[in-house]
Amino acid sequence: MALKKEDRRQNILSVLSERESINTQELASLMDVSLVTLRRDLRDLQKSGLVINGYGVVRAVNQETDPNSFFLKRLRLAREAKERIAAKAIEFVEENDVLFIDESTTCYVFALKLSRAFKKLHIITNGINILLALSKVQGFSVESSGGSLQYGFDSLIGPRAESLVGSIYANKFFFSCASLRKKIGTFELSPFSASIKRKMLLNSSAKILLVDNSKFDVIAPFKMAEIDEIDRVITEDRDFLPSEAIL
Repeated sequence: MALKKEDRRQNILSVLSERESINTQELASLMDVSLVTLRRDLRDLQKSGLVINGYGVVRAVNQETDPNSFFLKRLRLAREAKERIAAKAIEFVEENDVLFIDESTTCYVFALKLSRAFKKLHIITNGINILLALSKVQGFSVESSGGSLQYGFDSLIGPRAESLVGSIYANKFFFSCASLRKKIGTFELSPFSASIKRKMLLNSSAKILLVDNSKFDVIAPFKMAEIDEIDRVITEDRDFLPSEAIL
């Protein structure tokens, strides 16, 4: 059933809360609408001062003035929940662990807590901000996945990144997602993000999802993991995941 106009526009803003920019062809595909309908919605959102649409690329207005604002905006979303979830997650880490950590802002908060709680860890990540945050932590071995920069995500993706990840086996994989659908699994906004996270998941013993309730049942098209592939879900909402939630 086709979405109502206001629902479509809210979904557009939801996508732009996760991505710094997106081309109109991809956005139309994500929204499952024609370009004509999408352009009409974007025109109205632009008149409302919520987006900038030009040369086939859409951006949220509040991301134009500061190149770091997209990451910071995502980091501020549900920040208190991310702090509590990350604090719980470090209970499942031991000295000398080999960890895969994804590029998510929740895992960024988690990585900061690791730097204060442990003396020796080996960490492999595709998150640029996580690499920067851990680059001066003495005793940590921090490895970049390498690969191509994924604009708007502050992440590294592609065949080279996946090749390196595929050559390493980790004790644990800590990750978040763009969407968690009850009894179904996790989803991403980018096929490249889904692909490298999938590689990390397959090459790790324990898979631990860190997710706050802003990610529950939102739109994201690319499936990464089945719910039964995840060993532990760390979240605060027992109503959404009563058997898996541990906070």
